[in-house]
Amino acid sequence: MSKIEHTARQLKRRLRELADPEYRSSQQRFSKEQLRTLGVRAPEARKLASAAAKEYRAARLSFNEILSIAESLWMGGKLEERALAFIIVAKFRRQLERRHWKLFDGWVNDVTNWAECDGLCCDILAPLLEKEPDLVAKLPDWTRSRNRWRRRAAAVSLVRSARYGEHHEAALDICDRMANDRDDMVEKGIGWLLKEVSRKRPQAVADFLVADIDRFSRTTVRYACEKMPKRLRAKVMSA
Repeated sequence: MSKIEHTARQLKRRLRELADPEYRSSQQRFSKEQLRTLGVRAPEARKLASAAAKEYRAARLSFNEILSIAESLWMGGKLEERALAFIIVAKFRRQLERRHWKLFDGWVNDVTNWAECDGLCCDILAPLLEKEPDLVAKLPDWTRSRNRWRRRAAAVSLVRSARYGEHHEAALDICDRMANDRDDMVEKGIGWLLKEVSRKRPQAVADFLVADIDRFSRTTVRYACEKMPKRLRAKVMSA
């Protein structure tokens, strides 16, 4: 690897320099999960990730070298270290390939909170699924996992595609498979996915929900109806 300033070790050290104990306390107050956090504000973390990415481009690091740095950050385990990992990889997402799926599938096992889950799904898994759409076929198995974050990831990984009118049938299938799941993170995840599908296909989502409304939680239905026309929203909520 070329000699660079933004090594994984240096990035971890810089995050600790940016840490704010007061902000760290406030982060924990707003999370049900016990967070492993340093207390770095998101704009500071993104600024650091941008500086690192700029240097990597100038130094012409290979994508494998960048992934090695990201893997070290992810394994550090702190919320901000993991955020840097997926933000940096996202800046080079055009280089994502099918062979990288195994690495990020492994990262899903390590997720401990919704911020890590959604960042990994939206910044890395979503663009990889867009490039390699047949990988969507791997998601139904995730819906049966004992890991709540893998189940949430099955839905959230499709949010971006659904927003732009893609993978709607796969999205509805994922939601159908987890309709009876009463983990609140999963309920919100499938509700979010249904909301994005409804942007393009509101009638389809309304019909999908009404057809078997008792299987879905109030949380899921509320999220799913947020962007629907008033007429359809009323139809679903009355059901």
